[in-house]
Formats: sequence, structure tokens, C-alpha cells
Amino acid sequence: MKYILTHCENQIGFLTLNNDRKSNSLNLNMLDEIVEAFHHFEEKQCRVVIIRSQPEAKVWCAGLRIDQLPDATRDPIPYEYTLEKILRSVEHFPGIVIAMISGSVWGGGCELTFACDILIGSPEASFAITPARISAPYNPNQVNRVLQRVGSNTALELFATAEVLPAQRALQLGILNHLKEKEALESFTVDLAKKITENAPLTVSLIKKQIHQLGYRTVEQITNDRETREAVKAIYYSDDFREGKQAFLEKRKPQFKGK
Repeated sequence: MKYILTHCENQIGFLTLNNDRKSNSLNLNMLDEIVEAFHHFEEKQCRVVIIRSQPEAKVWCAGLRIDQLPDATRDPIPYEYTLEKILRSVEHFPGIVIAMISGSVWGGGCELTFACDILIGSPEASFAITPARISAPYNPNQVNRVLQRVGSNTALELFATAEVLPAQRALQLGILNHLKEKEALESFTVDLAKKITENAPLTVSLIKKQIHQLGYRTVEQITNDRETREAVKAIYYSDDFREGKQAFLEKRKPQFKGK
């Protein structure tokens, strides 16, 4: 792949943004590579994926390439669909996706990080949601991803001012789960990922799905959803649930297989 680097190790997938010369701006080919990478991670049964930039990069992601945004003579739907496709790849991935951030994040880069499940940053991390600077529209899905991170009043301030949000403020608002010095960022993130891989993947996947659904559906709708009910039933009948109970009774660490 030209714009990203990937590898899997101990059920953890690593996706490194590798377009530093263009400040890791997202072009259409790069988006396709990221979608392909998540298919690969799922095939490899990775339980966690860590998205990161190169260690020396000052910009984690500069957002969408402005020159590839549709103009008034072009139908914007194909581009919008490609962008949504990458964000859905992150959100629909059955495992946990962690954004490990050690630089500035702009525009569409914020959308990518906000689609992730856990955000861990260093003091060098910052965020700027910038559609108002170029009069670009955001669809309801894009707005809702911000609302899942912060309250409506804070979201509106971020959109309306387009100002840079420093790491400490992002931690206070709950955008960042953890703030670590740059030297300790990778080791902390990998240790957290390892802890997740030790837990029951079927349960983690179902809870992740339900949390995402609660962003746009009611509890009653989700409870009565046939697919959700079948997923809950499948976990109760799973080998992992039997193993979890048995390990607890035997006072040992469970060995989950995701079955």
C-alpha cells in the first residue's frame, strides 16, 4: 500500500498513516486503502486496531484533500459515500479501534478519530473542526459523531469557531480518554490494547455495536431488534461464556476463542 502501513501482532492490528509529505491528508486512494486494511484486520481476527501516524509527524491527519472535494459542477455523492465508507469500516469493525494521536488533527481527520472507539493522545495532539472555514456542509452522520463526544453546546462552539482545541481541553471534554507524554504514548496504548484482547471478544463486539446504535436509536428499538436479540442469545450459548463461568469458578484466567 502506498499511503498506509499495516501489520498484525498478538491479535492487535496496527495501521500507520504514511502520507507525511502531504500532512497525512486523506485522498481517495488512501481512503480505499484504509477500507481494505480493515477487511484484512477482520480476516486476521484482530481484536483491536490501533490507528497512528509516524512518530515524527507533526500533523496526525490534515483531513480531506481540498483539491479532491467536489465542485458545483460535480455530484458530491460518490465522494461523500467514499468518506462514509471509511468511517463505517471503523465503526462496524467488530473489535475496538484506538486512535493514538501525537499531532494535530484537522477537518476530516477529526471525523476519522471521532469514529474510533478510544482516543489516546499526547500533549502535542490538537483538534480543529473546520467546515465553516471553507463553507463546506456536514451531513447529519458527521454532526452526530461530534455529538457522541461532547454536548450540543460544545459541539456548536467547535463547529462555529473552527478554533484549535488543545490536548488538555480535549481531555477535559472527554474527547481524549487518556493523555500521556509522547515518550509513553505507544507503550500505554499497546498495553491497553493487550488488556482488551484478553477479554471476551463476542461481548466486547456486541456492547460496541449497542453503544453505536444508541447514538441514533432508542433503547426500546434496539431491545426489540431481532438481530440484537439473536446476538445476545448467541453469546449466552457460546463456548466463551461457558469458559468464562468455568474459569471464574476455577479461579483461573479465561482463554477466550471468540466462539
